Amino acid sequence: MKSTEVYALLKSDLGPWFKAADFKRAKSFLSWCRSHGDAYTVVWFQVSQDGWDAYAGSKFVVELQRSGEPVVGAHPSRRRRMFGLLPVEAREEMRALQNSVIAGLTRPPDSHCALHVSESVTQWYRKKFVPDAVPYSERDDVWLRYATPDHVRAWSRFLLERLPACVATVESWA
Repeated sequence: MKSTEVYALLKSDLGPWFKAADFKRAKSFLSWCRSHGDAYTVVWFQVSQDGWDAYAGSKFVVELQRSGEPVVGAHPSRRRRMFGLLPVEAREEMRALQNSVIAGLTRPPDSHCALHVSESVTQWYRKKFVPDAVPYSERDDVWLRYATPDHVRAWSRFLLERLPACVATVESWA
């Protein structure tokens, strides 16, 4: 899936929630912002620069920020990836969904070029097909894996259930 396809699906799935919550589209990535008090809340989605792999798929991340201007990345000290705003139970649900995506991946044939670059690249690449066995900690940097439109839609449903609480947390920051 091209990043434009992922962004289009996320926009279609999540856009109505953002509109109903009085967010407006921001200028970069797939992003929304709204004024709250004396600052802005900015939420954006970023597909990995690693690109697309026909077997391993790709991944994206969700970030939230509180800043004096409605610009993605404008205030790095007052921004968090959505994962870091989730309670333990939601992180475990995220891990279960992540593992469901990983379990649905098609393993590459032995002739796949990524398996023949070097031993370290082969090991790195093969790890993409191994479920996350250890619960995520607060310090982990978790990107949401996908390989099909159904995976992206599953993430959209997961995110829609948790965005209100995450936005409320960010908007509570002084």
